[in-house]
Amino acid sequence: MQNGALRKVTELSSDVRHAMEGLIGRSLREDEAIAINVYNPAPSGELRRQISRQLLERVDKTAAKASGISDDEIDAAIDEAADHVRHHPE
Repeated sequence: MQNGALRKVTELSSDVRHAMEGLIGRSLREDEAIAINVYNPAPSGELRRQISRQLLERVDKTAAKASGISDDEIDAAIDEAADHVRHHPE
């Protein structure tokens, strides 16, 4: 399933070009292209607040597990992870 499209303005039919110009509020130049992406927007309202609370609870649980670990140990673990990612790309 395709979730986006990229088209040169010169490839657009006159109807599509007119619709795109109406959408962006200006004329399109011949040397431009149009990119369209389709995605689900981020949650809002109460759902967003609920997800935020769940995230904060998880962060608190993780932080509780890390109690007693020194800042130097945490920094060393982060450095080790960053080094691993740099030298082992997917």
